Amino acid sequence: MRLLLGPFFYLFCISTLTAKPLHYLYINAREGLASGGHTALRFDDVTFHFQHYNGGIIRLVKQASIDFNFHYRYLDNRTIHQATVELNDDHYKQLRHYFNRHLLQQKQQDNLLNEINLNIVLLEKQAENPLLSIKGAGLFDNNAVPREIEASTIHSLHKKITQKYGAAFLSKQIQHLEAELLTLQPQPWPKDSLQLSDNSFLPAPYSFASQHIDIVSKLLFLHTINKRFPLDKNHYFIPEQPSFTLSQSELAQLTIFQNTLVNNLIDLLNSRRPDWGSAAFTLYARILSLSLTIDSGSFVFLDSFPDESYSIPYAEVNNYRTLLIEQKNQALTRFVHRKGQFFTAPLAITEKDYSRLEMLSNRYYERERGLAENHSIKVTGEQLLPTKSIPLPGHLFTTLTSDQSRNALQRLAHYQQHISRQMNALYHYDLFTRNCVTEIFSTIDKANIDDKYIHEIEQLADTNLIAFIPFGSFHSLSTNYRRLTLPSFRHQKLVDMYQQENDLLVYLREFNTLSAQDYKFNDQDSAFLFFTDDKIWDRPLLGALNLLTATTVSIYGSLSSPFDSGTTLKSGVMGMIMSLPELAFFNIRKGSYKHLSFPDN
Repeated sequence: MRLLLGPFFYLFCISTLTAKPLHYLYINAREGLASGGHTALRFDDVTFHFQHYNGGIIRLVKQASIDFNFHYRYLDNRTIHQATVELNDDHYKQLRHYFNRHLLQQKQQDNLLNEINLNIVLLEKQAENPLLSIKGAGLFDNNAVPREIEASTIHSLHKKITQKYGAAFLSKQIQHLEAELLTLQPQPWPKDSLQLSDNSFLPAPYSFASQHIDIVSKLLFLHTINKRFPLDKNHYFIPEQPSFTLSQSELAQLTIFQNTLVNNLIDLLNSRRPDWGSAAFTLYARILSLSLTIDSGSFVFLDSFPDESYSIPYAEVNNYRTLLIEQKNQALTRFVHRKGQFFTAPLAITEKDYSRLEMLSNRYYERERGLAENHSIKVTGEQLLPTKSIPLPGHLFTTLTSDQSRNALQRLAHYQQHISRQMNALYHYDLFTRNCVTEIFSTIDKANIDDKYIHEIEQLADTNLIAFIPFGSFHSLSTNYRRLTLPSFRHQKLVDMYQQENDLLVYLREFNTLSAQDYKFNDQDSAFLFFTDDKIWDRPLLGALNLLTATTVSIYGSLSSPFDSGTTLKSGVMGMIMSLPELAFFNIRKGSYKHLSFPDN
């Protein structure tokens, strides 16, 4: 008997060890477009879900699981319910691969439509269109005189370029690019690239507009070097905090790193990579900022926030001052820790490591400066690569004849309509038949994986009438699935408060929006007074009081509409609508939390 059981026991252990958890997520409802809840599929560190976009289409989205949690559990304050099944390693990899493949297909189709739109706005000479921007060129000031240390660095760079390529290299490159720009012509696109399907890859052609923008970017960069433009003082900063001061050994390491960047830039100038212009702007700006750092003995960093980054208006800064101070201190602590690792790592400094340090510095300094100077604060959007952009200069638009432009625009208008129709056919949204639930089921089905647990999920839509609803799909899953509840931000905070304080005092303080410790009413929430996501038994009573509150706000809003453009009236009316489900023991509103900082863990 022992001999018979041995192999089976061994096989059971092997299958258990190689099993991988697949998580089906239900995110409970909140007001607005999310009033029906949401669903997602999680593969450990990444989460896939389908989102409804303007234009009536639904598309696949991929997020790091930690980012997904932060958005839904913290900012949106929504509880996530998780059901888990163990798949064998091969089936897990196949399913994850198929979702990645499907996402890549959709991205390529998006790129194709974006490329068409780029060509249209270029030929129509829409000077202010953000598509026609030169990334990185905004980091420099073409009206300023270089500081002494910048001038020295620029002179040294010119000398090295001359040593490697010759004295006439820059002028010859500029002449070549100017000639290339004049001879560039729009061409019809291959018809095969315009026939979309949900199971094929169609890379966008390297079109006339992309070639034009790339040539202009390289041309402007060469002029930036040749005319010795310095960094724009508005796009770098020098933190005064002592933690940013550098020792002699640290400065020596940064000098070596700067020399590496200089060599990389010189190689880039003769690269066959067609889009090297924007990369060169960032690289050159880093070189000059490092010169300022080495000269001053303290870090000088580039501003890595794009102009369109989401910011807290000045009027809100005081409301969130305590939170912003906490975020500032947290960013500084993380910077100090990262700086210690940065200079003690056994390998040479890399651009990636430097970029991460620069991002942390931006996160700290933006809050430090905003709090000290009382102005708006950018709270999200810092990037690994600072890319301040400028509009495409007017004198560098196309020089095509009117007939050439008209013929090209006619073709592009046809392409645009053709692709848009196909996109709508492939990805149109429908509340009942093509939503965040049904698209997950459909994608799993198309993966064609022979696994009994996967088949169970596939068949939900056919066997259960309410499976197309996020809540219904989750509760229709087999009871054999392991269940886990991931509480919202507010519920996590309440648990901590009840453990540390008197239960009655916590309840009386936290059950309403006026005295709640962490919640601040914001424009993402309609008018309400009482939280109703704690206990079900008192929900109808509190819901009725919320309805009364929202009605009162609506009446006041109707009187104040001429002065606030109807903002108060809209909040009150939405509050009335969202309070009605609470009368029937159903909660949609939990309150959202703006401007939370990303948790370290």
